[in-house]
Amino acid sequence: MLKIELAACLSCAGCIALCPEAALFLTSDSLRVNQGECTLCCLCVKFCPVTALVIDGKVRLLNSEKE
Repeated sequence: MLKIELAACLSCAGCIALCPEAALFLTSDSLRVNQGECTLCCLCVKFCPVTALVIDGKVRLLNSEKE
């Protein structure tokens, strides 16, 4: 399951543009995910500059691959 750390999210929308399933969207106040559309491909998690997106606690592992 994809989780969004709302306190960390910048609402930059980069993850929305990157998502091949269009599972992410912005509301008037925050980023949201349609869990039924998300395939857990991890592209958004790898892209997020502030690690606001988490899949089963794997955010730090995936983001460490950037280095």
